[in-house]
Amino acid sequence: MKNKSAGFLMTIITLIVSVVGLVAYLVNTGTSYFSNLGVSPVVAGCAGAAVAALLVYLIVDGKSNQTWADILPVAASALLMISAIMLVSVRVAGIASIMTFENNASNMSDMTGAIIAIAVLLVAAILSIVSSFFDVSKE
Repeated sequence: MKNKSAGFLMTIITLIVSVVGLVAYLVNTGTSYFSNLGVSPVVAGCAGAAVAALLVYLIVDGKSNQTWADILPVAASALLMISAIMLVSVRVAGIASIMTFENNASNMSDMTGAIIAIAVLLVAAILSIVSSFFDVSKE
């Protein structure tokens, strides 16, 4: 831990926020309003692949001089952004319907969960973009 830099901490925070976003999405797919849509393989797959890329980046970087590892934080950023955008596209019709015609407490709660999942995935994408500019280990 002595040779770890601020980028290591930022990547850990990004990893945690990414997992929280993925879990928030998976919880939202089980709600009464959105359960009929099922789990989008693009949203879950991209978020899961981003988490895996961040994990591999943390494990590999600093232990050896692997040039291929430098692409992992960029790939994680792109995957998180795709995941957030696809989640918006999957949920936008339901959110619009809840806001206009089906406004009750249960549906509003389900919509709030969807908005939270979208926001957390967007925050994870932004954190991933920022943390990709920092090295994980000190030279």
